[in-house]
Amino acid sequence: MSFRNNTAILWGYNSNMNRCLFVIFVWCLAVSFAANAQPHAVDITVLSYNINGLPSPIKKGKAPHYARIAELLIQRRTQGTQPNIVLIQEAFDGQADIVAETTGYQYVLKGPSRKEPSQRGDAHWVQKTRKAYASFSDPQKFLNSGLIILSDFPIIEARHKAFNSDECAGLDCLSNKSILLARIQVPGLDKPIDIINSHFNSRGTAKAPRKEVLQAHYRQTETLKWFLDKINIGNATIVAGDFNTKQAARYDYFKKTIGYKDAGEICVNEPQSCVIVAGTAPELILYKTNDKQFIKDGEGAHIDPQHMERNFDEMLNGKPLSDHLGYEVTYSITSD
Repeated sequence: MSFRNNTAILWGYNSNMNRCLFVIFVWCLAVSFAANAQPHAVDITVLSYNINGLPSPIKKGKAPHYARIAELLIQRRTQGTQPNIVLIQEAFDGQADIVAETTGYQYVLKGPSRKEPSQRGDAHWVQKTRKAYASFSDPQKFLNSGLIILSDFPIIEARHKAFNSDECAGLDCLSNKSILLARIQVPGLDKPIDIINSHFNSRGTAKAPRKEVLQAHYRQTETLKWFLDKINIGNATIVAGDFNTKQAARYDYFKKTIGYKDAGEICVNEPQSCVIVAGTAPELILYKTNDKQFIKDGEGAHIDPQHMERNFDEMLNGKPLSDHLGYEVTYSITSD
């Protein structure tokens, strides 16, 4: 056999080898892409807590309670079990800032002050006609929103919407109750998640006629729906806070209007996938509570409650830390 023929055979052999190597290379790429395309899940824990931080002289001697709440969060951080995101309501008392300042959260977002009607930007709105709730033609708020969001993860954007003066009733009108958004970049997720914190009009403690209180709650619900539609960019969303929805009419209208899923309902109805911690009564995460968390999937992101509990139930000097319990949920967020 000539050298030329040997060369032809070698070339044919190398060609076959090259084709084989190319096929293997393409197959490896396909496997790699398929592996990368598989859904992956990230767990986050969200605590919503009304700390009953009313200022003196309405509430006196609360400083030790705020300090104890902060201490419990610090202990959990030391143990590596702290909630990744904390939503606080009724932080009206300046002494309650200890919870935000000492618990190790790198990102702190406070809601509007008593004088802030809105924050300009994409979520800005036209102020509606203001209606007096007292003898003043232009009513003045005496307390801020009481809202704080704490996060271990970067808050990359923030918005808020203060309720208009015709969207409250009774004593609740003295505080600048609002809706507060933190857009948070969670490590391991391609897109950020939207966290909403809010505090709605109370019932009996508002000291106003029932019809007016209920209508105020309906109007706040409609404003929340408007806000959610306004800021929606397809992110997975958690709406949490003290919604004062223990009354059936309020709850039904709230859930129907915003169109989000009740995380408590999911956890109670799907015990095979969501664990309710021993000692937490199911009714305290369903309808016998004003504290709630609602969820909505995002584009390419699915959110599921995995673990739920009511906590911060200890007594200090014979008194509870707050007139509310903490409402804590661990979620699994799956990206497609």
